[in-house]
Amino acid sequence: MNVGVIGYGYVGRATGEGFAISPKNKVFWFDKFKKCPNTLSEVIDKSDFIFIAVPTPIFADYSGMDMSIVEGVIGQVAPKISGTDKILIIKSTSLPGTAKKMAKKYPGVNFVMNPEFLTQENANADFLKPFRTVIGCDNSDIGFRIQKLYETILAKDQQYFIVSPVSAELIKYMSNIILASKVLLANEFYDLAQKVGANYLDVRAAVEADPRIGTHLGVPGPDGDRGFGGACFPKDMVGILGLAKDLKVDVSALDAIWKKNLKIRKSRDWETLPQAFKKK
Repeated sequence: MNVGVIGYGYVGRATGEGFAISPKNKVFWFDKFKKCPNTLSEVIDKSDFIFIAVPTPIFADYSGMDMSIVEGVIGQVAPKISGTDKILIIKSTSLPGTAKKMAKKYPGVNFVMNPEFLTQENANADFLKPFRTVIGCDNSDIGFRIQKLYETILAKDQQYFIVSPVSAELIKYMSNIILASKVLLANEFYDLAQKVGANYLDVRAAVEADPRIGTHLGVPGPDGDRGFGGACFPKDMVGILGLAKDLKVDVSALDAIWKKNLKIRKSRDWETLPQAFKKK
């Protein structure tokens, strides 16, 4: 199968190198900021499955997420594949409603939302051993084609969820924000443990033994800081808060979590990451 990847950061690279492990697949990729083996036109012309894996940073004023890079790439690709059986797959984390908006603008294109659940440190390994594969589409035949592509590289017992595009978009946000929220709750219980004289390591071990709760309860975190940072959790929290504000949905609990994170975290490392933060 011919696979194209546009954008070759850690998500795009994991996607391209992941599909390339199967001799059934041939991968073409393009990134305007890197020395590439292919041009954008070649990726579009030669690929049956075209993955978009470009950044969706948050605005510097924390008002929401900038979707202009994704929409710009779609604007370059969609008119060239309209009316064909090629599939344009959005891998970039995108605000709920993005795929629907693009499908309305380019009605002749087969759009799919296929969110990634990768850690930056182990992106390639995570890509090949996902907990689940989410395929968001309006046409089940298109969804099954994507599943068949993944079946060339994933385990036979891999779990697939073929859902609507907006459901796939929300699945990504809910997953990351619940994980981020657990980090903040763990930080608050860490502070309580210090006050009452409990051993937080013992508390954590016993709490994590419950499979309904799981992990991500370490304080400080892997980076030695309090709260959550990095390229994903802060960006996704700000993105969903901005969307909820636009839609007039009460997400005061999430807003409180974000404000507490800003209060306790020493390093706003996401502000140094161009894929996560759009400087003015």
